[in-house]
Amino acid sequence: MANLPKQLLRTLLAASGLLLGASLATPAVAQSPFEVVARVNDGAITRFELDQRRRLQNLLRLPGADADTAMNSLVDDRLKISAAKKAGIDPTNEEVQLGLEDFASRANLSSEEFIQAVRPMGIEPETLTDYVFVSLAWGDLMRSKYSSRAQVSDSEIERALALGTGQGTAKVLLSEIILPIAPEVAAISEERANAIVQMTSFSQFEDAARQFSIAPSRANGGRLEWTSLSDLPPQIAPLFLTMTPGQVTAPLRLDSAVALFQFRGLQDVAAPRAQNVTLDYAQLRFAPGTDLQQERVRLMTEADTCDDLYGLFKSAPPEQLQRVAELRNSLPQSVVGVLDQLDPSEFGVLAPQGSSDTGSIIMLCARSAPANEDLSREDVARRLTAQRLNSYAEGFLSELRSDAFIEMTK
Repeated sequence: MANLPKQLLRTLLAASGLLLGASLATPAVAQSPFEVVARVNDGAITRFELDQRRRLQNLLRLPGADADTAMNSLVDDRLKISAAKKAGIDPTNEEVQLGLEDFASRANLSSEEFIQAVRPMGIEPETLTDYVFVSLAWGDLMRSKYSSRAQVSDSEIERALALGTGQGTAKVLLSEIILPIAPEVAAISEERANAIVQMTSFSQFEDAARQFSIAPSRANGGRLEWTSLSDLPPQIAPLFLTMTPGQVTAPLRLDSAVALFQFRGLQDVAAPRAQNVTLDYAQLRFAPGTDLQQERVRLMTEADTCDDLYGLFKSAPPEQLQRVAELRNSLPQSVVGVLDQLDPSEFGVLAPQGSSDTGSIIMLCARSAPANEDLSREDVARRLTAQRLNSYAEGFLSELRSDAFIEMTK
């Protein structure tokens, strides 16, 4: 929420409350607020809770908010709390209060001011504290379960920084499998999803897509066209920056299905073409008649980093091994064309550029964004870690739903 003046915010909230009250007004026949509208395992969801969640969703202006999304979020909350309690996670009153203060601060209010401001909308204080409680408990559970798996490496951060320079659009090549999660097929879809996640073979994934996917792409083995990362949902796009070809995402829950994506390739359009990216590379020249491709293969087995080259060529004349670090737009296009195809520590061959040139081998040492980029390394690390945690959380929640007894009574 924007930092609005408090009086203006109260006026807007009050007006929203009047409108919301009208939109949620019931017909002449009264309904008991304690009527059970759904059961989740051994627990129940009442009409009062459903009404409160709809009001809260309207306050938060969540996209697509309606009775169905309100019910689904309450079901998810029951499953999240149950899983957290089984793991011994139970946020204290002090932690919930701090969480509520943080929640209210987004509207430039204290928690007490926020509670009073939303009362005209019919939102009870317990609704807010319950919402914060679930968020805290679920977050703690996901970090305890998956934090070690969600850590990102320095090379992944560098890659994400380069792709985030804003000078272009990276594209990703994916295959998809969409599985139904209707109650009658939820269990078998979960089994299939767990098996698909383990796949690393493109042909296996394609076979599974043809057999089980309900998406139109099943006819193609699930294969999709090159897609801009910016066109993908923000909760999944960053995942593909750190995946390797053949890897499959955790199951991602959609409205009425579960999606799994196999990573097939990434076009680093943004990083190579960002003119303000610094390219650090080593260039090796050899005697006429040298088979550069064969020499490249040899170097790949003997040098893991550019620094290793100094040991391999310590007796060579200075002009044979040169180390360069320059902005991309200041380098010759022939060199840029090779470097654009490389990841750090990879080798490429630069063809002869004239009758007297014998060609050379280039090793990319590093590709780094300027220090004044909007995103810091810490920002990127936090974002990538959060995205991974969200992916794991979606998969785990999908499992909980598949294993749960869920009944809509009204």
